[in-house]
Amino acid sequence: MSEPVLLVELSPDCSILRVNPGGLSLLRTLDGPLHVVAIFGPKGTGKSFLMDQLAGQEKAFCPVPGIWLQCLQHPTKPGETLVLLDTQGLPEQVEKDEKAVFFKLFLLDVLLSNVFIYNTSGDGDLQKELDRLIYVTELPSKVHVLEDCPLENSFLLSSILPEFAWCLRNVTSDFCWEEMLQATDNNMDTLLSSPAALEDTPANFILRLFPARKAFCFHSPHVDGEDEDIFSSDLLHPVFQRQLGLFREYILSKGPKTFLGNTLVNGEVLSGLLERIVDVLSRDEPILMSDICGDAEVAFIWQEGYENFPEPVIDPLQGAPAQKETPRISQPSAQETKVPQHSSSPSCAVPSRAQSSIMEGPMCLIENKPGENLQVSQKALSILQNIQEPVVVVAIVGLYRTGKSYLMNRLAGKSRGFSLGPTVEANTKGIWMWCLPHPKKQGHTLVLLDTEGLGDVRKSNVKNDSWIFALSVLLSSTFVYNSMGIIDNYALEKLHYVTELTEHIKVKASAGQSCDKNDGMPDDFIWFFPTFIWAVRDFTLQLKLNGRPISEDEYLEFALERTKDAPEKQDLAKKCLRQYFPNRKCFVFDRPASRQKLEYLDDLPEENLNPDFLEEACRFCRYIHENAQAKVIQNGHVMTGTLLGCLAVTYVDAIQSGDIPCIENAVLALAQIENSAAMQDALRRYDEMVLLLSTLPTESVEELLRLHALCEEEAIKVFLARTFKDEGQEYQRQLGHQLHSKFEELCRQNEQASQDRCQAVLMELFEDLEETISRGSYSVPGGYQRFLDDREEKLKQYHLAPEKGLMASRALQEFLNSKETVAQSILQADRTLTDKEKEIEVKKVQAEASEREAQLQRQMREQAKQMAQEAERSYKEHEKQLWAKMEEDRKKMLAEHEKVLTQKLQEQARLQREGFQQEVAVLQNEIQNLRHQMNQSKRRSWCVIA
Repeated sequence: MSEPVLLVELSPDCSILRVNPGGLSLLRTLDGPLHVVAIFGPKGTGKSFLMDQLAGQEKAFCPVPGIWLQCLQHPTKPGETLVLLDTQGLPEQVEKDEKAVFFKLFLLDVLLSNVFIYNTSGDGDLQKELDRLIYVTELPSKVHVLEDCPLENSFLLSSILPEFAWCLRNVTSDFCWEEMLQATDNNMDTLLSSPAALEDTPANFILRLFPARKAFCFHSPHVDGEDEDIFSSDLLHPVFQRQLGLFREYILSKGPKTFLGNTLVNGEVLSGLLERIVDVLSRDEPILMSDICGDAEVAFIWQEGYENFPEPVIDPLQGAPAQKETPRISQPSAQETKVPQHSSSPSCAVPSRAQSSIMEGPMCLIENKPGENLQVSQKALSILQNIQEPVVVVAIVGLYRTGKSYLMNRLAGKSRGFSLGPTVEANTKGIWMWCLPHPKKQGHTLVLLDTEGLGDVRKSNVKNDSWIFALSVLLSSTFVYNSMGIIDNYALEKLHYVTELTEHIKVKASAGQSCDKNDGMPDDFIWFFPTFIWAVRDFTLQLKLNGRPISEDEYLEFALERTKDAPEKQDLAKKCLRQYFPNRKCFVFDRPASRQKLEYLDDLPEENLNPDFLEEACRFCRYIHENAQAKVIQNGHVMTGTLLGCLAVTYVDAIQSGDIPCIENAVLALAQIENSAAMQDALRRYDEMVLLLSTLPTESVEELLRLHALCEEEAIKVFLARTFKDEGQEYQRQLGHQLHSKFEELCRQNEQASQDRCQAVLMELFEDLEETISRGSYSVPGGYQRFLDDREEKLKQYHLAPEKGLMASRALQEFLNSKETVAQSILQADRTLTDKEKEIEVKKVQAEASEREAQLQRQMREQAKQMAQEAERSYKEHEKQLWAKMEEDRKKMLAEHEKVLTQKLQEQARLQREGFQQEVAVLQNEIQNLRHQMNQSKRRSWCVIA
């Protein structure tokens, strides 16, 4: 094994790359196939540590400038050489003059290796980490395989680039758990597939250019989770150790470096390639691989590309595709070949999640058929229930023919989707749903709900308008009300649905919740209702008040100002909006186009739309994408698509039965579903951890208990991360019982594995002794002593045999007991011993057997004591994590109380200015009750599991 040497160095001003003669000389000495692994990534992510692990050494690589080389005999493939390239790390902020240097280092890593590792942190924003690899987007423009080639260069590049491995370090979130267990096929696509994987992003270029991809996720290296020096610490976390082993095994299993086909690369070829690439880079020219490698060596790419490139799609208006000449190469001969010209991505590129969204188009979620009750579509429900990630739910309601669907299509990033309809007839019936990857929040799904237009005079079941309005409020995290013109008395009268919410929604199941809508309205809605956005379309006024410009939000608040002499219906709408929706925002839109063009709005190019309308529409979408929060229920528990589907069913079932949808009942129903799922997740995680960490049999009870404790701790974390409203910790108790049962089964498996191992060792060791006995070799004078000597030797070998586990003593005792009759026969057959000596020997054997049995009993008592201690430890672990969970929930609740208190104080001050003293007094009582609850929460001593 060689020590690492500098291969590519930087000039003092870090502007020029140079090949170090020492590294080049070492490279040239390498014969036979080479396995070239290069690593690239941000500073401080442990790149050198990973390379040392591949080399099977403690610490050799150092994070220094340039590219460092180490060559060693391949650990698993005799006669082949492992070549490791460690590259200096990217700083947190790459200066403008540094970008060109890092691109050159990146380019060398990619072109020289057969496995390229991108190493980053995995506990933060993965999109941000991926965006730091911006250099990959320059590959097609800076590296050309063939000159004057009609085939797309990206496709040709993909045939010569290495396997791309993304290593995510210190992963703490659950999304990568499967990858922490093993390097699964296609997991790279899951990590790369995000709404941000658009045409010009690193994710898209990786998908297009690197057909072979793999992702590896690593647990924090240390058991205590502290940020220690991973090079010197020997206290590595078992999960990290196991994942590290899987990573090393996978990387070392890859084939050797080949170039342009099946030609194996040796040190001479690789060094020549390095020199020529660095020479071209020094001139800041694009790299033409046919010049770097020679025309003869790239000739096969032409044939491969021609055979594999997709067939042309012939446009009937354009005729047949144009014919192009063959590329400028020496071999094969320059015969003309007809090749289609393509501008699209090659078929070998794997589509990202953004390119194939969860739903290609919207579908009806809640059906509103004439003469029938509302009902949930089972097809749409099945889609929702398959979404396991948090959902950001945006619903839009408003009068029919006011352009709601157009805004939702803009939010979806599409020109078509939700039906617009060009006539005065309402087009959308019921509530339609469109689920898409969220364009800004990784790991979230954007759920758009477009509702049937309110107030359609041709509608046969007008009573369902109020239910659709109420359901939109209950299901969404952001609620958009869409109206035309301005916010005036007429507009507020049309918003009478908000004044009827107390008739269609109740918070608690207890009696007395339904109250008169004219006074005493429950203030509990504030805890559950979404953010309210008023979208005012075809707005014609200037946003000015008393001669000064105002914002849209100020305009909304001015419109919601109350006066004592206002009509009751109008004042009630203002009162309800302010009380139920303290989080409010407003957007005003110009008319999008002339009236004649509105009929074709979904087909109009953007250049034909009103620029002011476009600007406001973009601002509206940007605000929703960046600020709309995931749907939550009690104590901030984030809802998934699965829970949203269950919520829709619960509310619609209540409506069908003639009841008022009750938030408390819905939360209880969801809690049962979520808590059961949380328990199953926890048990599954326990099994995964056991599979990952266990090597049965264990050598001691302590080792088995440590294994169980680690797996149980992880399982409880998984459970508490998902559970909510587990009244009396019923589900956590069930989890405790089931984890104990799993531990008992693990103990049985461990004992059986130990028993099987011990029996196998004993059978192997005593096989020749049994043959000697069967031949009668010990049934001679002095044979008994020979038998004892031979047996003692076998017993010594047995005690030295590794990995026998906990049952070693018991298995030996049972084995010796089963052979005692044979031993006695040999003893009695030995004529050199007197009867007295034989009697003494029998007693001696009995005493030894008794001592072994006594020792076994002591071991069993000690194990029983350890098991009792384990039960106490398990109880305390449940208690500790539950305490932490309750404390976290308490802090969340206090934060929510603080937020509501602030909103109530602001509303109280506003009512005071408007002169509503009676309402001020009512609100003061609510504020005092809220402060009392907050003080109780701050002093509360939380109960734990009994």
